[in-house]
Amino acid sequence: MKKQKESSAPVVKKRKGAELTNGYETLQQVLDKVECAHIAKTLEFTDWNLQKSSRLLDIARNTLKTKIKKYRLD
Repeated sequence: MKKQKESSAPVVKKRKGAELTNGYETLQQVLDKVECAHIAKTLEFTDWNLQKSSRLLDIARNTLKTKIKKYRLD
């Protein structure tokens, strides 16, 4: 039998809803902040024209509406 190589990569177990202490943000939190800021900037650029904004962002207008609600930009 061949012996499998052991990985030296750390094993990270994620707990749903787990928050990190010491103020460190998760990757998802950082991505949400960037997405929110980019959507807000695009909406301002288009004077809140959802059709133009969704085209610039390359997402469906309904998806944009959902993200506006998610990030409470309305």
